[in-house]
Amino acid sequence: MSGRFMTIKRIVIPTITMVIIASQLMGCAAVTQSELLQMINQGDAIEIEVATPINQEQGTESALDWQELASLSTNPDLRKSWDDILMITPTDTGKNGVLYVNAEGNNEPNNTLRVALHNSEFLKYLDSEADSLQLSNAVQGNYADLEENDTARALYMGINGYFNLLPDANPNYANPDSTLQRNEFMAMVFRAETPVQDLTADSAFADAVGQSDYNIYAQGLAENSYLDTASKSLNNLTANGTITRAEALYLLVSRYFSDDMASVDVKTATFNDAKDGGDIASKQKFIEDGTQKDYWKSYELTYAIQNPDDGLPTDLYKALIVAKSKGLVGDVTRWDEALTRSEAIEFLVKALRQEKGIAQFNAKQGLVEGHEVQETAEPEATETVEDLEDGINSTYTDVELGDDEYQGDTGADALRAELDKLSPEEKAEIDAALERAMKEHPEWFTDDSSGTSPAPYQGPAVGTPSTGELPGKLELDGDYSQYQGATVY
Repeated sequence: MSGRFMTIKRIVIPTITMVIIASQLMGCAAVTQSELLQMINQGDAIEIEVATPINQEQGTESALDWQELASLSTNPDLRKSWDDILMITPTDTGKNGVLYVNAEGNNEPNNTLRVALHNSEFLKYLDSEADSLQLSNAVQGNYADLEENDTARALYMGINGYFNLLPDANPNYANPDSTLQRNEFMAMVFRAETPVQDLTADSAFADAVGQSDYNIYAQGLAENSYLDTASKSLNNLTANGTITRAEALYLLVSRYFSDDMASVDVKTATFNDAKDGGDIASKQKFIEDGTQKDYWKSYELTYAIQNPDDGLPTDLYKALIVAKSKGLVGDVTRWDEALTRSEAIEFLVKALRQEKGIAQFNAKQGLVEGHEVQETAEPEATETVEDLEDGINSTYTDVELGDDEYQGDTGADALRAELDKLSPEEKAEIDAALERAMKEHPEWFTDDSSGTSPAPYQGPAVGTPSTGELPGKLELDGDYSQYQGATVY
C-alpha cells in the first residue's frame, strides 16, 4: 500500500452493537468471519470504508450545477486560456472549435467530453508535449493546490474544470487527492457522456440510496455499479461511502468494454497485488444454498478488503484484467484503496479515448447551419458531345480571319467560352477538383524543365506517346513545293 495512504476503520454497522463499540474504541474495525456472518444473518446493512490518502481537502465545494458547455462561466481564466490554446472562437450561438464539434461534424455548443475525446484534432493537443504543457500550465495558474511540474495531473484537473464534471472548491482549489463517493463517481461519468437536458428523477433509485444531489445523474449508471440496488448493497450507506479503485474500474469496463469483460479469461493476466478470489460470497455463506442474502455484495467486498491476500471477487478481477489491457492500470492496481479525484479523471479519459461507441472523427471547426457549402447538382445537359464538337469546328472551314487577326487555337477559345458560361459554384467545383488532383498526384504538376523560366503545366499523359513521327500519312492538295524542307508546327 502506498505511503500516502493510511488505514482507517473498515466496517460500521448502523445498528448499535457491542461489536461496533469495541472495534471503534480499539481503533480497529476488522471483523471476524463469524461476526460478519452473524451480522448479515441479522439483516444489518454495513458501510464499507477503505484506505484513504492523507489529504486535507481545501476550500468550500461549489454547487453542483449543469449547464451547456459553451455557456459555462466557471473558471473564467482557465476557460479563456484553453480557448486560446485550442483556437476556440465565439459564435452567435456559443463557441466553435475542437471541443464544440459533434460526431456528425456539426457545431455543438452542448457537447460532451466523451464526444470531444473522439475528435482526433483535440487528441493532437493532448498528445503533443508542447501543447499539453501549455494546457497544464494554464491549469496550474488557475488552482492553488497543484504541484509545479505535475503536468499530467494538472491536465486531468483542467479537463474536470473545463467540462464541469464535478464542481471545484472555492476560491480556487482542485483538490486532486480528495476521495470520491460512489454516487459522486457515477454522476461524474454520466455528466461526461450526456448532453445537458431535463432529467426525471428515478424515485425507486432515490428510495434505495437516499436523497442526494448526485442521484439525478448517478441513477443513469446504476446498472453498471458493482454494488447494486437489487441486493440492497447500493444503499444510503454505501452510495455515500468512498468508492474503491476496483469498483471504479468495474463501472467503466462494464459501461464501455462489456464485451471484453464477458469474454476475458482470468488466467490471461497476473498482478503484483491482486488475484482472483473466486466466489467469496458463497465461501463465506453470504450466499447460502443458492439464496442471496440482503446486502451480500457489500459484505463480499468488505471481506475482500479486509483479507486482500485471499483475492477479490471474480467480476472485479475480470474488470482489472480488461483495465490493464486498456492501459488504465499496470501490474500494481491498488484495487482496495480509495479512488481520488485526479485518478477518477485519468481512468475516465483513458477509457473514453478507447471506447468504440462513437466513431473517431477529425474536425477543427464544426459546421454551422446556414453556413455550409451547398451541394451543387449536376447541370442539365443542353448540348451533346457532337454538338460541342460541331461548335468548336476544329477544321476551321467556317471561320474567316483577317490578316491582322490571331489565327490560333479556335478550339481552346471555344472551350474557354464554355467555361465562362459556368456558374461560380460550378467553377468552384472545378477548382476544388484541381486542388485535389494536385494533392493526390503532385507528380502531374512537377516542373521538370531544365531552363530558368517556369515550366508549362505537366499534365497527365493522355493517348499514345509521341515517337516524333506523324501518326499516318498526311496528304495535302495543291502545290507546296516552294515550302519543301520547311518545319511544320
